[in-house]
Amino acid sequence: MAPDDTDAHGRAEAITAHNPFSGNRLGFDAPSVVDARVEGRTVIVTYADSTRNTFHHQWLRHSCYSEVSGNPADGIRFTTAISFDSDIAPTSVAALDGDLAIVWNDGHTSLFGSDWLRHHAYDTAGRARRASWRPTTWRAELADHFPTVSWEDACDGGEGQLRLYRTLLDYGIVCVSGLGTEPDQTEVLANLLGPIHETTVYGYIYDVRAEPVAKLGAKTGMPQAPHIDDAFAYSPPGIDVFHCLHNTDIGGMSTYVDGFAIAESIRAEAPEAHELLTTVPIQHIRRHPDEIDLRFRGPLISLDEWGNTRHPVLRPCDGAARRRPRPGRADVRRNSRVQPPHGRSSVCCRDPRLTGRRDADRQPSRHARPHSIRPIFRTSHPALSRAPRRVPRPLARTRAAPCPCRPRPPPTPGLAHLTVQDLARYLADPGYVLAVTSIETALLTAG
Repeated sequence: MAPDDTDAHGRAEAITAHNPFSGNRLGFDAPSVVDARVEGRTVIVTYADSTRNTFHHQWLRHSCYSEVSGNPADGIRFTTAISFDSDIAPTSVAALDGDLAIVWNDGHTSLFGSDWLRHHAYDTAGRARRASWRPTTWRAELADHFPTVSWEDACDGGEGQLRLYRTLLDYGIVCVSGLGTEPDQTEVLANLLGPIHETTVYGYIYDVRAEPVAKLGAKTGMPQAPHIDDAFAYSPPGIDVFHCLHNTDIGGMSTYVDGFAIAESIRAEAPEAHELLTTVPIQHIRRHPDEIDLRFRGPLISLDEWGNTRHPVLRPCDGAARRRPRPGRADVRRNSRVQPPHGRSSVCCRDPRLTGRRDADRQPSRHARPHSIRPIFRTSHPALSRAPRRVPRPLARTRAAPCPCRPRPPPTPGLAHLTVQDLARYLADPGYVLAVTSIETALLTAG
């Protein structure tokens, strides 16, 4: 490219964004703007329903997504917070065909749709509206009315697909029935939710089979305690897809736990423990010698800016829903909330349908991890130093379970009666290769 072409390509008018231009509009119905006026360093907007929003000058100027400003959602943005003076102000504001029109003292013109303004209002009422959504929490009763959407509806590109998303948002999990047992259908379903995230540990799509000798507990016949996937990763998967291709008649019951319900129970029954679990960081590790050594430190319960549970990493003692996965069905679940279907009772590792080669007719289930519906930034984790070093022996080693399955351990007592050691055992999940002594040390240090 010639130098003069390079200069031209750096100008906004010489660049065409990949996405169609939308400006400051969202495309849904909202009361139109009927009046606008300047008051101090703000613009006060009045809508047709008599409600008002107040926006600061700098915020409006910086939030303008005109073609010459660019839209960060497109990945092409020309205007930043230092692109204009801090004393930027309108020379005129007006309601124009239901929108807010502003001419700025630097010569720029902005046009804001009423739907965009209402959605992004940051006054007290706007913040309260954004904080008003609450998940539908559940316990063992979920098995009696498991949230389900048929594959025919889920892939219709309309109301059925929207119902899939809404159910996943409200419950954290949804069963897609009628998907079929062709392995390729796993990827088709996952792509409805976002690009599949290829991980260092599991690859693109992970085939789960019961094997007598395995690197991970999920590929043995041993029971799997409910757990959050990849707590050792800097950014764990947003959504998991579990597609059942075969199952056994002995064992193999999936276990589902609502981490939000467990976290809120702890908040209500043991507030001091809840405070501890939201502030004390715990280290999570996944290590395969000469391959990977991944570690992450963080509290076991993360809260959002309003104090609501956002990401619980807990091993529950009760309240689990249990059901047997049926071939041709898939469970889609939010990894940061629902402790997943490979939380399961043990399975018979001698069942020929659940063992053997990687042929399509021998894969009992497939596990894909698309990004969350909301954008989630991922970070790759190169293997750490491969030099030999001494590593403390984990509390419990992953071994193949005998057939028939060994029984599940009894539930722990109520939270109000837990000692520090009991709470540590309650939270420790061997699936994370996390030693209980680490949790006990953190608890004792904090309290």
